[in-house]
This record gives sequence, C-alpha cells and structure tokens, in this order.
Amino acid sequence: MFDFFRRSPSSQIDKLVKRLTEPGGEEAPRIEAAQKLAEMGTPEATFALLKRFTISSKVITQDVEEKRMVVDLLVAKGEDAVAPILRFLKSYHHVEWPVQALMRILPREEWAPRLVEVLQNVAQNPFTAPEHRTSLIKATHGHVTPEIAETLKKSLRDDDDDVRIAAAQAIAEVGESVRETLLEAFIEADERPRIRIAIAELFADRDWPVKGYRPTVEQQLPQGFYVTGKGMIRRRGSAA
Repeated sequence: MFDFFRRSPSSQIDKLVKRLTEPGGEEAPRIEAAQKLAEMGTPEATFALLKRFTISSKVITQDVEEKRMVVDLLVAKGEDAVAPILRFLKSYHHVEWPVQALMRILPREEWAPRLVEVLQNVAQNPFTAPEHRTSLIKATHGHVTPEIAETLKKSLRDDDDDVRIAAAQAIAEVGESVRETLLEAFIEADERPRIRIAIAELFADRDWPVKGYRPTVEQQLPQGFYVTGKGMIRRRGSAA
C-alpha cells in the first residue's frame, strides 16, 4: 500500500485535500486524509497536508486538536517537512501553526535564517496581500531574534497599518536597543494614529524613555498619553 501511495498521481492528493479541507461534518474523514497524506512521504503530499491549516472546522476545540495533530505529523517527518513548510509560508497566510512546526523541527540557529528569508520574500513584498504580510510577522511574535528584528525594520514603512504595528510589536521583543528605531517609526507615522498608539503603548509598557526625541514625541502623542518628567510615556490616569 505504501508503494501505491508513493506512486499516487496528483489526482489522489487532490482527492485527499478535498476531504482534509472540508470544514463541515465529522472529523474522522479529515483525520484519515491527513494520515494518508503523511504516509505518502512525498514533498507534494506534505505540502498538501499543510493545507489543513487553511480552514477551521465548526467545532473549535476539535479544530485545534486536528491542527496539533498535523503539526505532530510534520514534526515526525523532520527535515523532510522543512521545504514544504517554507513553500507553504510563501504561498498562504495561515502561517501560525506551520511556523510552530518549523521551530520544533529545527534548532533556533537553523529556523531563524529560514524565517528571515521568508520575511524578505513575503513580508516586504508589496505585491503580497497585507493579511499575509501581517500574519507572517505575527507568527514570529515570542520568538524574535536580532536577525528577524533587523529584517522587520523595513516593514515599519509598510503601506499597511496592521503590517507596521505587527512589525513594531515584534521588533520590541529584542529590548531597548531598538528604542530609537521605534521612536523614528512613531514620528514618521504622520496621520496614522493607530501606529502611534501602538508604539506609545509599547513604550508605556516597557518603561522606555523618549530621550533625544521628547519635544517631537510630546507634540505628536495620541490622546490618552503623556510624557512624564522623567521622559517616560504613560497612559493618562496611570501613575507616573
């Protein structure tokens, strides 16, 4: 049977994908389709398996369990799953779970440069849908390395507000060394209040000073924020 699957034409994969991505009905056909795709062992079948992440079934708890199962199937493949995962990240905006799988398969020193490459090809491509750019950046949250932060600096000038905000939140993870970069992004966000609010919140939450930028920042602070005597951004109504 395994030899049959390895020789299966694309039509067999297409049939399984149709079952895999059916959001209604019972979970058994989706689970069976996922397992069969995993058994095939080809790059195309693994790429097809990843398409389970493009839909959400009606029962949320079951949907999460199925997606966790697919992640486990991908991780079990080890490095054979890496190329299909990277291809998927460049093709679809449903990237949170695939990124988790990639991080489980590879050590940080290997997954970080691969994500940098994907970010350069997707997150900074103006022809990519804003939702895709935003989702990919958000998928790095909690795992941002200095290399990823450096790459995301270009996204602080994206045409889309959500992309800029996601990039600012990601970059902030590496610490106060990015303070000036974010303050410059704050100043450049002329007539884009959502971006300025997001960056002001980052500074308020992290107790980062606006030293060197105070006069300009004070003039441009969104309503609801102020700068303390020590140069810290605070929300109005909060303690200095």
